Parts: sequence; C-alpha cells; structure tokens
Amino acid sequence: MHSIVSGIEFIFRGGLMMYPLLLSGLVALTVILERVLVFRRYYKTSPTLLTAVFKQLKGGQLTQAEEECRKVLTPATSIIVAGLEHFNNPLAEMELCMKNRAECWIPILESRIDVIDTVITAAPLMGLLGTITGMMASFEVLSEKGVNEPNAITGGVAEALIATATGLVIALICLVAYNYLTSQVKLFIYEIEAIGSRMIEIRLAADRKLERPPAARREKSTQS
Repeated sequence: MHSIVSGIEFIFRGGLMMYPLLLSGLVALTVILERVLVFRRYYKTSPTLLTAVFKQLKGGQLTQAEEECRKVLTPATSIIVAGLEHFNNPLAEMELCMKNRAECWIPILESRIDVIDTVITAAPLMGLLGTITGMMASFEVLSEKGVNEPNAITGGVAEALIATATGLVIALICLVAYNYLTSQVKLFIYEIEAIGSRMIEIRLAADRKLERPPAARREKSTQS
C-alpha cells in the first residue's frame, strides 16, 4: 500500500501537465481495448463458417449460404450477402454492390483509431510543455533564493523530467497499439477484397454452366 501511495506521489510531482497527460493516456487505453475487443469478437469471421458458405455457393445452394451469413454480421459475411442479393443481376451491378458495401465498412473499422494517433502526437508535446514549466519554476526559485538551496531547485527539474518521461511512455505505448490496430484494419480490407474476388469467380463459373448447351455437355462427357 505504501508503495502505491509513493508511486502516486511520484507521478503527481510532475506538475499540472500530468493531469492532461494521464487523461489522454486513459482515453487512448479505453479506445485500444474497445477496438481490440470489437475486432476479435464482433468483426472477425470464423474460417469454418467461410469454408462452409463457399462450399454451399459452389454447390448452388445460394439461399442456404445467404441465411448462414445473415446470422453473423461481419465485414466478410456482409460482402457475401451483398453479392448474393444481386447474384442474378448483371455482373457489373453485383460487383458495384459489393464494392459499395465494402466502402461502408472502412470508416467503421477505422473508427476512433484517429484518437490514438492524436495522443501519439500530443503526449510528447504535453510532456515537453511540462518540461518547460518545470524549468521555469527552477529558474524562478534560483533567482529568488540563489544557489544556497539546491533542494528547492531540483524540485522543478524533477517535475520537468517526470512530465517528459510520462509523455514519451504514453506515446510509445500508443504507437505500438496504433500500428497493431491499423494492421488489423488492413487485414480486414484484404479479406473483403479476397471474398469479393471469390464471389465474382463463383458468379462467372455459374454463368458458364448456364451458357453451355446440354448437348455440348453430354458430348464432352461421352468423349471423356
């Protein structure tokens, strides 16, 4: 308990700039945890589900595949549903619908990540401001009491160093989290693009089956 109290006292020795620094760190931490939870629990699509859905699509079970996708709302399943809604329409219309649905997901995936980017920039600046105010306090004490009371001068120096260190630590943690979250967004975008391409592939295969005459199919099977 004593160590916790000492730690809190040490932190707040950094001066007034410690309050906005700690507040910005708390906000960034909340956003990081919320984004990680959302990406893993709500937006990630099970590979088993995708395998089963594409197996149904290749077998011509479009209704069953759409019903399975509607049970789970993720970026991947929404693209499949968008493609199935226009599966019998012209290919360009189906592709455009999937593209529009994918573009709707991008701002949702990137939501609140800019808050972390702002903290990355602001935290070192606030720490630097704490450094300046701490040094100003030290020089003020030095001008009033001279060099005869070094302990009073070192208090301002400590304030400057604590604020700077805190700002850098917050910025470094947020930078790692920001890079991780942006990489996850890119993975979701790549997954959406890949699924859109597979939907187009399945649609083209279905069109080829419809265009091939029954007699030609029988003749090919006889020759083989």
